[in-house]
Amino acid sequence: MSVIRWTYGFTLNQKGTNTELRELLGLELVSLVIKSSRISWFGHVERRNDVGRVRQCMTMKIEN
Repeated sequence: MSVIRWTYGFTLNQKGTNTELRELLGLELVSLVIKSSRISWFGHVERRNDVGRVRQCMTMKIEN
């Protein structure tokens, strides 16, 4: 958030929380963006055929 404050010209002395700053600028939480990307990637892998390396890793069985 400090980089975002610096980029948009907000100082730490100015009142306002990080949540208020995100709402003002229309930014999402990084954790939500990462979760969305992971779900998108998983959907991409699920649609691929069964011969891909990632698919093989997902379906392989590990013996103890």
